[in-house]
Amino acid sequence: MTRPIEHIATVVRAGDGVVEVELTAQSACASCHARMACGMGESTRKRIEIATPEAPSFTAGVSVERNMGMTAVLWAYVVPFVVLLGALVAASLAGWGDGAAALSAVGGIALYYGALYLLRERLEKKIHFKIHKQ
Repeated sequence: MTRPIEHIATVVRAGDGVVEVELTAQSACASCHARMACGMGESTRKRIEIATPEAPSFTAGVSVERNMGMTAVLWAYVVPFVVLLGALVAASLAGWGDGAAALSAVGGIALYYGALYLLRERLEKKIHFKIHKQ
């Protein structure tokens, strides 16, 4: 089993079965190939909520399995790229003009992200952040 990607985190709030933590990007995040999966590539700080019945006993430390990070990258970036390219090529092969082909590609991406939004609860169950007791 691969080692999980870990971040040092500060607990912002704990209680009601939820721990809210704030992650700070490490210098190693810039070279990490999965940095966009955990969101650290977008900013230096990120807040996430982790559901746990033991919320008051947690203080710091957050991790996500590497394969879960790669799954997030797949659904957020790779599949949309394939949808965009597929729609563009299909529309071009169908003889549509450049503008119509571009609009169909953008429409395909909008439909994909709409479907992803509707399935977000199912995806949340597959990608888990873990917190550690200190």
